[in-house]
Amino acid sequence: MKNKIKHFSEGDFRAIQPKIRLPETKIIMKIGEGEVYHGEFLIENEEEGDVRGLVYASSFRMHCSEQGFEGHQVKIHFTYDASGMLPGQIEKGYFTIVCSGGEFELPFTAIIEKPYVMTSVGKVQDMESFRRLAEKDYLEAARLFRSRDFYQILKYEEKRWSNLYSNMRKWSLDEQGLEEFLVGTKQKERIFLTLSEEAESFFDLQTSKKEAIRITKNTWGYMEVAVEVKGDFLCLVQNRLSTEDFVGNRYQLEYVIESDLLHGGKNYGEIVIRTPYETLTYTVVVSQNPAKSSDRREQAKEWIRLLSSYLQCEAGKAQKEMWIKEAKGYIQRRLQEDSDNDLYLLLQAQLAILEGRKKDAQDNLDQYSYSRFSLSKKFEMDAYYLYLTAVCRAEEAYTKKTVEDIRRMYMKNRESWQILCILVELDEIYQDKQDKLSRLEEQYQKGANSILFYLQAYRCYREQPECIKKLGAFEIRVFSFAAKYGLLSEEVALYIANLATQLKGFDKNIYQILGKAYEQYPDPMILNAVCTMLIKGSRLDGEYFVWYERAVKAGLKIAQLYESYMITIHGKKAKEPLPKSIYLYFLHGSVLDYTKLAVLYANVILHVEETSELYGQYREKMEQFALTQLEKKHITEPLRIIYKRFLNEENLTPKRREALNEICHVYEVIVQSDRMKSVIVINAEGEIANRVSVIDGKAQIHLYSKEDRIVWEGRNGIHYVESVNYESRRLFYDKHYLELCRPDPEQEEEEGYCSRPLTFEEVQDNGLEQYEHEEVFHLCSKKIREDNYAEDDFLTYLTFSLFQEEYYDKAVLTYLANYYCGPTKDMKRLWRVAREYEIQTFQLAERILTQMLFSEQMFGEAEIFLDYYYGKPYYRLKWAYLVYVCREYVTKQREIADEVMEILCMEYHHQSTIPEVCQIAVLQYYADHAWGDVQENMLLTFLRELSIRQIYFPFFLQYRKDWLKELQLYDKTMVAYYAKKKGKVTFRYQLIRDGEETGEYHSEVLGPVYENVYVKSMILFEGEELRYYFVESGEMSEIRTEKAVCRKVDRQKEIGKYMRINQLIREGQKQELIENFAEEEQMSELLFPIY
Repeated sequence: MKNKIKHFSEGDFRAIQPKIRLPETKIIMKIGEGEVYHGEFLIENEEEGDVRGLVYASSFRMHCSEQGFEGHQVKIHFTYDASGMLPGQIEKGYFTIVCSGGEFELPFTAIIEKPYVMTSVGKVQDMESFRRLAEKDYLEAARLFRSRDFYQILKYEEKRWSNLYSNMRKWSLDEQGLEEFLVGTKQKERIFLTLSEEAESFFDLQTSKKEAIRITKNTWGYMEVAVEVKGDFLCLVQNRLSTEDFVGNRYQLEYVIESDLLHGGKNYGEIVIRTPYETLTYTVVVSQNPAKSSDRREQAKEWIRLLSSYLQCEAGKAQKEMWIKEAKGYIQRRLQEDSDNDLYLLLQAQLAILEGRKKDAQDNLDQYSYSRFSLSKKFEMDAYYLYLTAVCRAEEAYTKKTVEDIRRMYMKNRESWQILCILVELDEIYQDKQDKLSRLEEQYQKGANSILFYLQAYRCYREQPECIKKLGAFEIRVFSFAAKYGLLSEEVALYIANLATQLKGFDKNIYQILGKAYEQYPDPMILNAVCTMLIKGSRLDGEYFVWYERAVKAGLKIAQLYESYMITIHGKKAKEPLPKSIYLYFLHGSVLDYTKLAVLYANVILHVEETSELYGQYREKMEQFALTQLEKKHITEPLRIIYKRFLNEENLTPKRREALNEICHVYEVIVQSDRMKSVIVINAEGEIANRVSVIDGKAQIHLYSKEDRIVWEGRNGIHYVESVNYESRRLFYDKHYLELCRPDPEQEEEEGYCSRPLTFEEVQDNGLEQYEHEEVFHLCSKKIREDNYAEDDFLTYLTFSLFQEEYYDKAVLTYLANYYCGPTKDMKRLWRVAREYEIQTFQLAERILTQMLFSEQMFGEAEIFLDYYYGKPYYRLKWAYLVYVCREYVTKQREIADEVMEILCMEYHHQSTIPEVCQIAVLQYYADHAWGDVQENMLLTFLRELSIRQIYFPFFLQYRKDWLKELQLYDKTMVAYYAKKKGKVTFRYQLIRDGEETGEYHSEVLGPVYENVYVKSMILFEGEELRYYFVESGEMSEIRTEKAVCRKVDRQKEIGKYMRINQLIREGQKQELIENFAEEEQMSELLFPIY
């Protein structure tokens, strides 16, 4: 390096600059934990000769066996010490090679390898590679997942993943567990199934049929699927499967339709497909003989409509005449379809009787075939016939005879409620309603269940309500029927209400009867009965609130009514103002639990004036309630309102602050799936912080950190990580209260004070990246001052690394300016910052200039040189720089600072000489810049010295004419060419006289005036132009410039032979001028003989 500086200072640039090639463009090192990596790289010179230089490494862990090198092909050996680094860490850095061929960077990456497990897909050492294994071979991945070796894969992954796995080992490590783990760690998405169709229809199947449902899954992974059928006619080929049974992403689920189990009409069935995440339903509809079935269904519907219309008449909501008309139409249509059906004949007779047309009725009855001795089994039909005949004749004797016949029928058919209903209409022994009801109840016990049967019974109660003496199953069934069809009378309803109040508990059927009755007759007695029964039965669900609300508004006095009101109130009703009676009732005490009492107090806060007497009576109770519930760490929406009203800094003891902190981190989670049993929270330490049962799809949990993880436990024992959709909301969030419950700042400060200070040795062992940069910066600044600015290699590395991150002070900058040596761009940045802090940078500037000159890569250095020059610079380095920049200015047209020119002038005046290239640079600079008396003698001297050495440049012609005459350059025309490569330069030209070409192009091989600068000097006479171009020839290529034209334009004060010749040319070669020119030539030869 010193030799090169010496040669440059003497203007010696003969040494060829090496052309550097780095075979490796990047070095990647994979290193085991705590190991030392040994490596090497090559530096080659593509030209002849050796290359010399230095190698810097950006990392203190990287060490080169020799920092300096020399040779044509150099092998650099290095080591990388990974001590203190953790697996998974990556350090990126670079070698900076400063050599005689330039300055280069060779990046390197050090990867500290993680532990791994060898598998069929190669090394598995992180979750990414494990995911690839699971995607290719799920069973092998599951075996590894169950192995404790899996901890090695997770060792340097996210802590949350390791915590999750530790807990999953306690739950399940089967294939489904692996699926949940992969989903929970974001390695894959959850598996969803889709069906090709949602339903399928079949018609008139004569034999059993096998079909298949095409199921598609969205992604790879493992999931078990359970399949079940609803419908006896469906049969599955396989009722359990998993994603392992899929071919690609598809599976054909086969099922069989058993034709023997189909009935006429539409057969509805479902195939239910259940996964841990969803339930899919596939509907199967098989229509057998659809036309006949449709007719039967339509007939049944028409019959039901006819009965309903009859009941509307019975309830007084429709006219009897309209119903008779409707019934006639129905019977007429049925007779057209089934003329042999005797039922329609008898129905016609009954309609005629109802209209008073007994003759027509008798005509219809005469068509009925009846015989007392018939073996026919049409007992109900015959009894109906006898009943209609007796009614039609209205003869006492015939009626008695008919009753005897019907009695005999009933004796033979004791199970027939139809015959009994006919008998009780005619037989006088059933005139007592109670007895009639007893007989009907017997039939109910035997299974009687018909609208007409219940109508017959209800008529008895309606006609004689005092028969309602109990509410047994029969009575409840009859009254349910009556309530359904709006037949209840007010008197019957009140009787039922009276009996309901005597019940010991709740009866859903009676509740529904009374509900319908209250809709018809909103009587306080019925309302009292409903509420009494609800309270006795402890019915405290929200659906019953409407009854308690009605009772409170009605002012009913029922034990526990107000408590039931508050327990069942919910939703918007709880936020509306409560009746004043509620406020007054609970003013003197309450047995409500805290959730309902909170609803009451929150309502008081929202709707009672704070200045009112009522609020004042509640205030102390509410404040004490707030503090008590806070200590118990309870939180609900109403409690949130109470806390905000009554909690303040004065009443928050340390215990209450702790409780408030917990409450501020309570979240309510809501899950739509009914298969979730509980919700689990795993904290940042991997411990189960909460396990809360899910009730009605809701649960309250504590979340203190973003690292906390929610896991759902299903009723099937499966734990779901990220595969369950849920909503969460924070129940109590207020910045003011969060500030109140934070730890004491003085305590935190005290704890921080007690922590052990960082040491320089710890940083050296573990590396800078393990600590806070600001802390290390203070440590380094302190050490520099304590060690009196003594040099230390690791300290230099640390301080410069911190400098790059903008951590420095005057001590650090002073230390670095004294000792740091590295890449040129880094030293230049350090120099600028140090100058801003007014730190002595002489040594740093010297290192920068030396390195830049050695590598021959000068950029942005002028300011640095000026700083160095005015600080007693080293002579060789000063002149090496000046000569180098002058050479660049002359040969490459690189700009040069004005201050550098001033320094060159000063140096000339001090020592009366400067190197040749500096003289050329000065002349080139002042050819375009103004100069004065101080520079005049120097410039003329430089011109004379260079002319003596036959060194000419076109810019010489820009100087004074008298100087040019002295140097015999006044008549010259010059053109220059700056060669790009080392080759032969040929000047090709053609003279043009008076616009006419004089011949072919002439060629002349030129020699360099200075290094790569070639100059051609010629004399052009009046009317002559020079057309020319240069050709630069190399070994492999040729460069040809554009053609140019040059002419002599300056004709001022022409003297001498050149003037005479130009004058002859202009005057047209007159004889007198020619003779004068010849005489002058003869006289000059005589006067100035050449010796």
